[in-house]
Amino acid sequence: MSAAPDAGLSAEAAIPAYFEQIYAAFLAGDTAALDSYLAADITIWVPSQPQLSMGLSGLAAIRAGRPADAGVNTATSVAVHDMVVSSHQDVAWARHVIVVEFANAEPEVMRCTSVWQRTTSGWLQVHSHEDLLPGVRYPFAATAGSGALSA
Repeated sequence: MSAAPDAGLSAEAAIPAYFEQIYAAFLAGDTAALDSYLAADITIWVPSQPQLSMGLSGLAAIRAGRPADAGVNTATSVAVHDMVVSSHQDVAWARHVIVVEFANAEPEVMRCTSVWQRTTSGWLQVHSHEDLLPGVRYPFAATAGSGALSA
């Protein structure tokens, strides 16, 4: 796994590069590399769990509870789309879509939002929210009457 981008990079430059490395680590099953981008006290909403995961220990518990044939073990690619990164001082937030391909299953589409904090060594993810969109394909198709009911 390659080293993280330079700590001096802006969030807008660093975070997309970080995600390329995060998803490569995910596909390689390299949790140590993946976790190196996460703050120790990260909070995470994952599609498979109703409760908020607290810290790296909470993430470890989720991983330990996955069945051996869970999709995370059979993903063949993760493609990032529509990434938008914004920042203010030492806080950044990223929004993007991922399409996860599998060897023997339909692709999964997720909307992802994350919050990052600048540290002396770079940016660390302090919150992640992944929203699985069952039955949705990417690119998204416009639908008639798709106006929001709330603001």
